[in-house]
Amino acid sequence: MLAFSHQTDTGRKRDHNEDYYDFDEALGLYIVCDGMGGHAAGEVASELTCKRIHQEIKAKEKIIKSLVDANDSPKRRRIVEILKAAVQSANSEVLKVAKEDSSKKGMGTTVVLLLFTKAGVFVAHVGDSRAYLVRSEKVRQLTEDHSLLNEMIRSGIITKEKAFNHHQGNVITKAIGSQEVVTPDVLFYEFVPGDVFFICSDGLHDYLQKKDITNLLEKNTIKTLAHEFVKFANHKGGKDNITCICLEYGQRGLPPAHPSKITVTTKMETLKKIPLFASLNFKEMAQILEITQVRNIAVGTEIMKEGTTGEDMYVILKGQVEVIASGNKVADLKPGQFFGEMSLIDKSPRSATIRATSESKMLRITRSDFFPLLKRESRIGLKVFWAFLQNMNKRLRESDKIVSGYFQEQEAIPRIEKNSMFDLSSLED
Repeated sequence: MLAFSHQTDTGRKRDHNEDYYDFDEALGLYIVCDGMGGHAAGEVASELTCKRIHQEIKAKEKIIKSLVDANDSPKRRRIVEILKAAVQSANSEVLKVAKEDSSKKGMGTTVVLLLFTKAGVFVAHVGDSRAYLVRSEKVRQLTEDHSLLNEMIRSGIITKEKAFNHHQGNVITKAIGSQEVVTPDVLFYEFVPGDVFFICSDGLHDYLQKKDITNLLEKNTIKTLAHEFVKFANHKGGKDNITCICLEYGQRGLPPAHPSKITVTTKMETLKKIPLFASLNFKEMAQILEITQVRNIAVGTEIMKEGTTGEDMYVILKGQVEVIASGNKVADLKPGQFFGEMSLIDKSPRSATIRATSESKMLRITRSDFFPLLKRESRIGLKVFWAFLQNMNKRLRESDKIVSGYFQEQEAIPRIEKNSMFDLSSLED
């Protein structure tokens, strides 16, 4: 269900092309590399990297296909480890060749790849080559540049508007061939029909604004898109080599899924409404989705039991549950609502029993998956714990109002004087 186009071009300012790309439709693998290190070096690094990664992943094809399951985080993590190992293998190969041939000393390359599976797409990258997703006319950058310029933008030292012509624009903080061990960023994204993905070198994305991407998509089919992207970059100046691979899953313009069908969009929109995750951006939300599991719950199932400990949080996608505390029903929860979130922080006993009152479908997040993500992604951790703090502050304020109201009511009750017909002096002790 993938249609695609691909193209590479030297550009208007360079005399040779150090970019290299490779793909394997049967494997679902698409790779773009942008070499560095001068003539006969950068292009060697990029080609070596593409071919070695392709070779390593091809060798694990059967294992990868046996592991594909959108609802199984441990299996997805094994595929992530396979991709990391493939990239490291390429890194070792580039270092080895550079060591053996002094003319290639210091050569390196960026890499960005897509691996499509039945469950979704894995995105891995090192350096400043990028992957993008266009979904429902919204453009999302899936990768984050490993570059000095990006670090400066994140730190507020420079604005995005001033970054284009900055003299340190080509300084890469992580690349294949730059050090003994290189760990790529690897993310997993579920896809929906109509999604358009493209991966490219900086010779293209340096010129691209989101409006340019949507404009070119509106005017072209996926079969002509790569050619038009290259043409666009050359028209803007073509200061570097230009390479891109464009892919479309399914078909744009298809009617949306039936409202009752749970899709990746449904899951993301539901999570976004939860205060805990409300401030996360698209990429961060996808990382939360990566650790979630979809669970089908039968009528009458006790999902949580009062007094027991647990480590999981649930978000209702479909169906309904009842909340029972001390033997009394205190609430009904419906789609979009959640429970058990405090278990992600501590292992205190459950304060209520939760029982499904209809066939239900839920997202489950466990503490054992949640905390490693927060440790790995500090910005997500900061946003989530800030949300926790705000939520706890809100609860404390509400509790304070209740307590203050109680004491105000007590003070409003008329006092019984000692000289009244009820003498309580004998009870003072």
